[in-house]
Amino acid sequence: MIYLDNAATTPVDPQVLEAVNESMRRDFANPGAVYRLGLDAKNRVEFAREEIAGLLRLPSQFRIVFTSGGSESNNLFIKGLCFPDKKTACLGLEHPSVTGILDYFKSLGNDGPRLANREGRLDLDSISILKENRVRLLCLSHVNNELGAVNDPARILSALATGAPQTRLFLDGVQAVGKLVIKPEFWNGLAGYSISAHKINGPKGIGLLVYDSRLTLTPLIHGGKQQSGLRSGTLPVPLILGMAKSMRLSIERLKETQEHLRKLRRRLIEGLRDLSGRLDNLDIRFNSSTLDDVDVQSPAIVNFSFPPVEGEVLLHHLEERDVFVGLGSACSAHSREPSKILTGIGLTEDEARCSLRVSFGSQNTEDEIEVFLREFARSYQTLYPTFRHKHAEK
Repeated sequence: MIYLDNAATTPVDPQVLEAVNESMRRDFANPGAVYRLGLDAKNRVEFAREEIAGLLRLPSQFRIVFTSGGSESNNLFIKGLCFPDKKTACLGLEHPSVTGILDYFKSLGNDGPRLANREGRLDLDSISILKENRVRLLCLSHVNNELGAVNDPARILSALATGAPQTRLFLDGVQAVGKLVIKPEFWNGLAGYSISAHKINGPKGIGLLVYDSRLTLTPLIHGGKQQSGLRSGTLPVPLILGMAKSMRLSIERLKETQEHLRKLRRRLIEGLRDLSGRLDNLDIRFNSSTLDDVDVQSPAIVNFSFPPVEGEVLLHHLEERDVFVGLGSACSAHSREPSKILTGIGLTEDEARCSLRVSFGSQNTEDEIEVFLREFARSYQTLYPTFRHKHAEK
């Protein structure tokens, strides 16, 4: 099996699995209990929280709230800060857990602006719109989940400081951690940041929100007083410890992983260009930047189109050969509509349907890229005659 859909989820690292299993056996007590077993579990959670804060090099004013994943983290921060009437803005290219919130706000009469993008990144020339509309919060993907396009927070925060000082910045960091370096100065001026464990070889069902504690958030979940009352519910100790382990491994291995992913990405782009040059009926069009620059493009994602063959049909041909790739966000994979991200950067609906996303993990190899290229070419050649005729009939 060749798995090349790591932007959707990643296999659990054996060391993480061991940490979760050990905690499942040991930490069965409720961490809210006042006896020793509960206090021991609570102490392990707090140690994990401190460990993650250290790994992320968080300034003292930032707090960590454990959630069920990136979607809940995004909802907790955006709704917690802006519901029901504070203006919010985005590009419209973000994960559905961000764009869906802003659509919900719109249904309440709170309609924030959508900003312009350049190849999936914020067009800084559109910052003035935020001031004109009195926008409280700008919500962006640190790394776009379909394109791999990187929004540079330092440049954005600098532009906000001069062009829209009343607007704070929130980043969905789900696709960034473990692929991009996060320096201590990264947090200067940032309002909030979301992370999900299952994108970094950790367990599903656990994520976190990092936020500036000088901001007041309204909780989504009421009940107990866990996590300072901001996120009620019994803490899943094994999952939290698993997330801490996966974050430590991903950050410790970051330099090695980044270079490995860049090699895979280079080989895939080179191979697709070669196929496009050799096969008369194949026209590869890259939707991701082909620049080898991690300040612009994640090394983990390549998105490309190949009209007239539809991506979903080709995906299933590859699946029959035990090669697994993605169409885009797994949260929207069953929609019959073309990717809003691809149409949002200027592709037609037909072009967007004729696309695939290949996303790498540390477990992938260059040999697997060679197999993918061979099987992609074979599947495309098999499908092309059918889609050529369909396209001609339109």
